[in-house]
Amino acid sequence: MAQEVINMGVTADDGTGDTIRGAGIKINNNFTEVYARPHLTLSHLEFSGNEIKGTQSNADLELSASGTGVIAVTDITVDSTINLSDNEIKVNTSNADLRLTANGSGSCVFDKVDINAGTIDNAVIGGATAVAGSFTDINATTSASFDGVVISDNKITTTSNANLELRASGAGTISFNGIKFPDDDGGTNQVLRTNGSGQLSYFTSPILFDNSDLTDGTATITADSSAQRIDSFDISVYRSANYLIQLTDATANRYSLIEANVTHDGSNAYISVFGGVDNGTGDGSTAYDSVEFTAVINSGNVRVRAKVNNSNDQVVKFVRRVVRV
Repeated sequence: MAQEVINMGVTADDGTGDTIRGAGIKINNNFTEVYARPHLTLSHLEFSGNEIKGTQSNADLELSASGTGVIAVTDITVDSTINLSDNEIKVNTSNADLRLTANGSGSCVFDKVDINAGTIDNAVIGGATAVAGSFTDINATTSASFDGVVISDNKITTTSNANLELRASGAGTISFNGIKFPDDDGGTNQVLRTNGSGQLSYFTSPILFDNSDLTDGTATITADSSAQRIDSFDISVYRSANYLIQLTDATANRYSLIEANVTHDGSNAYISVFGGVDNGTGDGSTAYDSVEFTAVINSGNVRVRAKVNNSNDQVVKFVRRVVRV
């Protein structure tokens, strides 16, 4: 039925309008039409039963509050699957997953997460009995801390003066760049050696001593007429030293081997050079006399020095055995 419009006349009480009864009939007819219809259609909106939908093609249905007002909904279901009620978001479909997906390079961001069950990288966590999680990759921008162990850049450190311990399981070993360490400690004064295939083991070295130490070294003495240090040792630890010294003057093709003994009394150092052999002529004194050796104490150390007495640089290589105080 089309809408019935009441004729109001041209002017008040001019007798051309509808009678009161006629106007009431039109009013009743209009209301009967409205109440008889299952839905109400407005411009671009249609109300039918418990549904509100838009009638304009491809237009969004927008709900907007005024000012600081909000759209208040007690319980809402999206697409018959997602339900939002109070502070819960749940899935209505039986056994269906709830998926949160960001767009493009965006991420799903959570201020705080409490996971009571489920899987992360196929490892069960939470539930009645918590088990260890397994992660394919762990990425930390600055550093990561694991129960007293801190990993930052290329450093692994511990907190609170704790030891950093690496342990292999069963017959496994600790390996660094292919070098494998033994499972157990060695005996007293034993040292490590490799078998040439990356396996280290402990053994007793024949050159470990209780009261002396054996070492070697090298130095180049330039021909500038100054005494230059070739070696030093701590006077509080060692009393004396014996040197086997090889001298090389490549310019003059001269080579020699001498010995030198050094000792000190805490204030002064003393040196004696003897037993020379060289490729020179006569008794051999001309070669090693080209280098003069002295010993002094400086800053708590005995310094063994050499001075070139000719115009050629000398390369000094030595084996030193020091005796403790």
